Amino acid sequence: MEFERFFELPHQLECFRNKLEPSLLNASIIIPYHRITSLSESKFSGNPYLPKMQNYPKDPDGEYMYLLAQINFAEASLTFPFPSQGILQIFVSKNICYFEDSIQEFLFQQYFKIRYYATVLPEDKLTTDFTFLESRLDDVFPIIPNEMALTFTNSVEPVSATDYRVEKYLPLSNFGIISEDERTLEDIYFEKYLAAEHKIGGYPYFINYDKRKDSSFLKKYDTLLLQIVSNDEQGIMYGDTGLLKFFINQKDLINLNFSDIYFHGEQY
Repeated sequence: MEFERFFELPHQLECFRNKLEPSLLNASIIIPYHRITSLSESKFSGNPYLPKMQNYPKDPDGEYMYLLAQINFAEASLTFPFPSQGILQIFVSKNICYFEDSIQEFLFQQYFKIRYYATVLPEDKLTTDFTFLESRLDDVFPIIPNEMALTFTNSVEPVSATDYRVEKYLPLSNFGIISEDERTLEDIYFEKYLAAEHKIGGYPYFINYDKRKDSSFLKKYDTLLLQIVSNDEQGIMYGDTGLLKFFINQKDLINLNFSDIYFHGEQY
């Protein structure tokens, strides 16, 4: 399916529509809610889809990881370059959940683990007993209680205000005061396109700084695989009101190669 390419703009920014249209990306906004899920459904936390022949992931310390998110692409209805089916899982170590610095980054899948299953097996071929995980959860894990089902809303969005690529389309630093309340165009753009939502695809939100701007190596991670943000009402809290982001190269995503992922976590 193709998403509609129209997007809303504040009237103060309407004159920049033609500049922003080339930046448009499809995204799926995630809405989590508390419900018991099946093993193959999309979810935050809970018990994962786990074929009987597959081991549950552990971190380098030998500790079981947390299931952070599981995405059943048949439910998400995403467009290219994302797959239309299969299950993606992101597991994280306790070491990622508790940190003191404002930013933490990982490229090697030691303290997080990505798994993708192209084919979904019936439940009789899956692990159903997860009692070995009962003592694992504690108050450092970002998602409380232990399970949230997900719904997905398709959208199209221009480059976010904190993505380094915004300068390619809008030189926000050159915008002066333009409204009666003395807001600049930059203020208006930040308010409308901060991109601080749970999402797959589209553009990310950065609290501090998009480090890909100054790194030719990091620029290859051009696609947002998943973003989860802190939300008190939903019982999601990462660090001190932070967020987690996982990036992948678009060609790797097309080829269903999830071995090379850039993890970026930050907090206020």
